[in-house]
Amino acid sequence: MSVCVMLDVDGVVVTGHPHDGRSWAADIEQDLGITPQDLQQHFFIPHWKAIVVGEKRLDTVLEDCLPRLAPDLTPQDFMAYWFARDARLEEDVLADCDLLRARGVKVFLATNQEHFRARHLMEMLGLSSRVDGIVYSAQVGAKKPQRAFFDAALSLAGSMPETTFLVDDTRANVDAARAAGWAACHWTGEQRLLELLETARAG
Repeated sequence: MSVCVMLDVDGVVVTGHPHDGRSWAADIEQDLGITPQDLQQHFFIPHWKAIVVGEKRLDTVLEDCLPRLAPDLTPQDFMAYWFARDARLEEDVLADCDLLRARGVKVFLATNQEHFRARHLMEMLGLSSRVDGIVYSAQVGAKKPQRAFFDAALSLAGSMPETTFLVDDTRANVDAARAAGWAACHWTGEQRLLELLETARAG
């Protein structure tokens, strides 16, 4: 029976700003004139929960929010700024993905994302050539740690719980995966991916 490894994206495969790993929004006030407080108050707090499960479109919400936050900025400009600064790839993790796939292990991304960034990850950052696919929250209408996310992930990957392994940097997601019958481990970045998987299997 085929083994499937599901990897969280942010914090595991992608770790912040390409140059230094800081938050993509660390310089947003200096660069775009948007304070982090206003970004939270007018964008993330009222809208993100619906965006990340596909109930609202990111570009449509930005069309409504940006006149208040940065009147001269288009949704496309904002997304380009965000995605370019949240794009540091962990090459050691991806190298281990290559080795796993060469051994016949399926590797999927399993992530809380909206549609535009999910496409950016796969197409612009080239992750489509490093993994077998992506399962993301806006696609399936549920987010980790909701059980519906894990059920949808199995269906899309054609995998079974007992042969599926989640690697995630959020403990609640690890616990939820285990409750769904998966194997799972908490990612801290202290071990190589292959070492972590081998240790977990031995345990």
